Amino acid sequence: MNPADYQYFHGVPMPIEPSMLDTVVQLIERLGVSIAVVLASFYYIMFLTKQAKEERQAWQARDQDSDARLMKLVESSSDALIHVKNSLDQNTQAMRELLYRKSA
Repeated sequence: MNPADYQYFHGVPMPIEPSMLDTVVQLIERLGVSIAVVLASFYYIMFLTKQAKEERQAWQARDQDSDARLMKLVESSSDALIHVKNSLDQNTQAMRELLYRKSA
């Protein structure tokens, strides 16, 4: 109900529920500024710790994906080098046979 309508029908202002800001102000008045600063600092530290944890987990997942791609690349390049080595060995053997036949 609209507060103006409530006051019109009942003759008294509508009771207002305390908001979060009112609650914080009451805590500061009751406990003091130093305790409020300590609580705010604690919340901020917890927030930063949680964010850092999520960031580390995301980085580790991305790093594992990169490692997997790198291993696949190393394996494929190793296979290519083995094929080149085998072809070079065959060519060297063929050249030795030709030189041996020519000199004999």
